[in-house]
Amino acid sequence: MARNGSMLGLFLLRTEGPPPDGGPVLARIEGGLYLLAFSDAQHAAATRSSLGLDGARPFYVCAANSEQVLRELRAAGAAGFIVDYDPHNATFASAGAIPHAA
Repeated sequence: MARNGSMLGLFLLRTEGPPPDGGPVLARIEGGLYLLAFSDAQHAAATRSSLGLDGARPFYVCAANSEQVLRELRAAGAAGFIVDYDPHNATFASAGAIPHAA
C-alpha cells in the first residue's frame, strides 16, 4: 500500500486526556518513536484489543485535523508512522516519516 508519506485517510488510536497520558498511541521501535496508523477503523480496533489498549479509540485523520495531529506527533518526538501493524506477526504494511514543520 503506497501512501506517499501522507496520513490522510488513515485511522490512529487515541487515548483520552492531554499528553503525556493522552493523545495518539505511539510505539518505540529500535529506539525510534512511531505512530500506529491503520487503513480502517476495524483494523485499529482489533489491534487495540490485541495490545490491551482498551481505553484507546480509533480516530480518523482528515484534512481538517491533520495539522493538529502532526503538531502532537512532533511535540512527542515521533519520527514516523507505521501502517497496519500486526502485533501477532510483528509486521506492518507501510511506513512514512513525520514531515518537518513548514
